[in-house]
Amino acid sequence: MSAARMLFSFDLDGVLAAPPFDWNPAINRNTSLQPRRNPPPEPAAARESTLLDRMLSETWYELRYAGRTLRPGAVEAVAAAAEIGEVIVLTGRHERGRRQTRAWLRRAGIWPYVGELVMNATPLGSARYKEAEARRRNIAWHADDDAATCALLARCGVDAALLEWPRNRNLVYPPGVIRYRDMGEVARVLMEYQ
Repeated sequence: MSAARMLFSFDLDGVLAAPPFDWNPAINRNTSLQPRRNPPPEPAAARESTLLDRMLSETWYELRYAGRTLRPGAVEAVAAAAEIGEVIVLTGRHERGRRQTRAWLRRAGIWPYVGELVMNATPLGSARYKEAEARRRNIAWHADDDAATCALLARCGVDAALLEWPRNRNLVYPPGVIRYRDMGEVARVLMEYQ
């Protein structure tokens, strides 16, 4: 039996997809979050889609994710990670936007390299949700633009690749957070790692 392959995860908005107008105001700047002591909660069982879920999926989530462009170097970075190990897209986006998110990943050319799209259907905020998934799945490396997420995952032993934006610069990060200017730089580092 072969050894388990390293698991790489990529955030979506601000990492693989550019935010609208190339402006990223949603970055959580709290780099002091500490890992939870208790085991992460098990993922919620899938529930039946409600009328509200369907309405939001067909309106708000269609509009919210329309027009997102691919960040330069994103396909190359994901492809390089897939050469080394397994790849998932781990996003704080709500599960209601799954159809639109999967369609975007296909159009962008990323989907062939992705083993799974992991979306948040829990009441947890994005950083805590990603902490729970990183522990549950034993993620080794994660790329994100959220300062709180990168700092928290680094404290959990995950190698955190921070994609720089104006709102996450000039902050103090723990060891294990490595800053990258863009996805092209991430791709070059991963290709060298191969």
